[in-house]
Amino acid sequence: MPAYLVTPNDTLFFRGGEPMGMGESHFQTSIFPPSPGTFVGAVRTTVIIHMCDGDFEGYKTGKYVETPWFKEIGLKELPDTFQFTGPFLRKGKDIFLLPPSNLFTSPDKTRFVSASPRHFGEVMHSSAIPRIMWIETSGGSNRKDWKPVEDYISLGGMKKYLNGSIELLDSKADFAGSGILFEDEGRIGIALEKNRLRTARKGHLYSTVHKRFPEGVGMTFFLEGVSSFPDGTVIRLGGENRTAWCERIADVQFPSFQDGVEFLVTTMPVKPKRIANGVPVTEFIDDDMNVVLPGGVRSKLLSYAASRPALFGGWDLAENRVKEMAQYVPAGSVFYFEKSTVRGRTNKYLLGGKDVH
Repeated sequence: MPAYLVTPNDTLFFRGGEPMGMGESHFQTSIFPPSPGTFVGAVRTTVIIHMCDGDFEGYKTGKYVETPWFKEIGLKELPDTFQFTGPFLRKGKDIFLLPPSNLFTSPDKTRFVSASPRHFGEVMHSSAIPRIMWIETSGGSNRKDWKPVEDYISLGGMKKYLNGSIELLDSKADFAGSGILFEDEGRIGIALEKNRLRTARKGHLYSTVHKRFPEGVGMTFFLEGVSSFPDGTVIRLGGENRTAWCERIADVQFPSFQDGVEFLVTTMPVKPKRIANGVPVTEFIDDDMNVVLPGGVRSKLLSYAASRPALFGGWDLAENRVKEMAQYVPAGSVFYFEKSTVRGRTNKYLLGGKDVH
């Protein structure tokens, strides 16, 4: 799948879903990592700018409906051929992901352990139980003070995790904290009137947090089925019309196993179709609670670990209105199932279980 590198020209701001009307809270939250939809919107906008000189009104009214590029990006719903994965943080040649939800570390960050799956029959589902995994006591050690890993994990570290070599994880070599990958910068802004004169709107002062990326740090995403997207261009990304340079780079192979697979880890947020008995039924879980693996293989779901849901909204260009906030299963969620052998790979979720006991 073609890979792209995004290098911000300045700070970036990915706003939350709070209203910014007069009399509302003056603080606008920042969502990070940004939702895939933010980047999908940037891709679509860039294609429209390049293919019809930014004629958004013509795009919305169907003027270009018969053109090849319109069929690639669609209008309301994305075409099946539009395949997007990401975004992921990138530092140099290393790609960093949100850590698996069942990966824990000791207080000094020198040791790591993964929580073990419990079968559904052993657990009472409720909002008070954020995950249905547990840490086993090993060697007489008390792990009550162990905490979920918060730093971003590299692809190299993820490979160790996927094949069960958690004891080989190194907090310095395999992880990076937010202070290394980006910094938070508080900003004060004021909304503008929609009159093309960029005049300030009375009573619309707000504060927010921007992300500043050090030199050599950016974001990566994967895009397939959109030949009309240029190999190198400036894109508008996030709030306040911030820009970044986006260019196609060499393809990246994600770690993933095909033999003896017994769990998967989501690399990006997944919108569940519904919740059944406390279990988020996602695009890879069928109505019988089987995990549908690459190649059509179905395996019985045994357990899962997920942190609190991610909330995403956004702007609907086709409808010219704010999208409703929706809950997503966050990146880093882990789903265990009966051991299987599969054929095929996908970057949306990574398959693990080789030599895992």
